[in-house]
Amino acid sequence: MSRKLEDLSDRMRPLAVELLRLARLEFPVAIIETLRTPEQQAINVKNGVSWTLHSKHLTGDAIDVAPSAVLLLKNWAPLHPDWLRLGEIGEALGLVWGGRWKRRDCPHFQIKEESHA
Repeated sequence: MSRKLEDLSDRMRPLAVELLRLARLEFPVAIIETLRTPEQQAINVKNGVSWTLHSKHLTGDAIDVAPSAVLLLKNWAPLHPDWLRLGEIGEALGLVWGGRWKRRDCPHFQIKEESHA
């Protein structure tokens, strides 16, 4: 597991840097995770904290970021307003935010799939 921005892909890194910069204008945030190994991802799936073996964390195309205010709260307070604001910032940058998924993953931001139309 990594928390280094340098471990993100060339496409993801500038978006993550801008996400952090903009979010920090409003509230403190913490990088939770950037890159994972396939072994770490398999453990996450087994433990029920991830739902796929094909996570974008494996390629450096995802970052998990959290508002610092929620880190000591139960289950990271998924309804805390800072989550929505953080998600809006990421989406404005063109990132996919896991907080919109059926199985919510509020800290998760990833590169959008490119369409090949």
